[in-house]
Amino acid sequence: MPKIVDRYRYRQELLEKCFNLFANKGYGSLTMRQIATEIGVSTGTLYHYFSSKEELFIQLIEDITEQDLLRAAHEIEDGLDTIEEKVFALGKFIIKNEQLFRRQNLLLFNFCQHTELTQKPLIEAIKRSFLRYQREIMTFLDLEDKAIADCVSCLIDGLIYQRAFAPETVAIDKQMELLASMLSVYLK
Repeated sequence: MPKIVDRYRYRQELLEKCFNLFANKGYGSLTMRQIATEIGVSTGTLYHYFSSKEELFIQLIEDITEQDLLRAAHEIEDGLDTIEEKVFALGKFIIKNEQLFRRQNLLLFNFCQHTELTQKPLIEAIKRSFLRYQREIMTFLDLEDKAIADCVSCLIDGLIYQRAFAPETVAIDKQMELLASMLSVYLK
């Protein structure tokens, strides 16, 4: 009897393995053959699910974004009314997932460092991801101004980046407390 494979689940497993591989070795230094070898599948299997390294990376970015948003929906409690409550809940979520977010940021930094930024499909995938996060921040915090959502996003990315190298210099909870205060005053 032939083996029944859940194609979607198997594809997700491949993406998870590829995330770890790209995060550890970088996008630019790997070929499809090396990726297949490192994650323990044949090159043919990898090409069956992804037609190129670029498509694999695009799918990885889209999957990371989707998984982050699903995780946020699951972990951040419902029924928060004030901007302060929402920002504090967002801060707790960031603290809980800080290591993952750090690896994601480093993956993107590495990609930008070792890749031609003229590769339009890859850059467009990253832009779509940023825009999706922006929309979710706007929705969650009930913001109408995209510039404010961008500011919040930049603060979060900056916190994660700075804490990767000097965690003792900035505390996420204190920064979120400050952000909550500033947004509360600004939005009134």
